[in-house]
This record gives sequence, C-alpha cells and structure tokens, in this order.
Amino acid sequence: MRHISAHYDGEKVVLDEPVSLSANTPVEVVIPDSQEDLMALKTDVSHASLPSLARIWNNSRDAEYDKL
Repeated sequence: MRHISAHYDGEKVVLDEPVSLSANTPVEVVIPDSQEDLMALKTDVSHASLPSLARIWNNSRDAEYDKL
C-alpha cells in the first residue's frame, strides 16, 4: 500500500507525483475535513506502521548498521 498526495483542481483529483498503475487498479480516496484531520491521519498511519518497520529493521543482517 502506498500513500500518494493529491489535490482537487476544481474538476478532478490530480496526483501530485507520477504513479504507474495497471488499468482497473482499485484506489481509495480519503478527503479530510480539515488540515488538522489530514495531519492526524498522517500521524495515525505513521504510528500504525511502526511495529512492522521495527520487525523489518530489527534483524541480525542489519546489525552492522547499529554500530554506525
């Protein structure tokens, strides 16, 4: 899953960066009610990903990086 920033140009939703998607790829658009809601959503998503990131980076093969 990826998070891609976008904006509404008055007619359509425009992605803020190029993305390569196959035809009929499902996407979901979340429209925050305010800038504060957007920041809270981003914070919540970041916090939710911490356990999986810890599992990925906490392994013996990456132990050399711990010494840096």
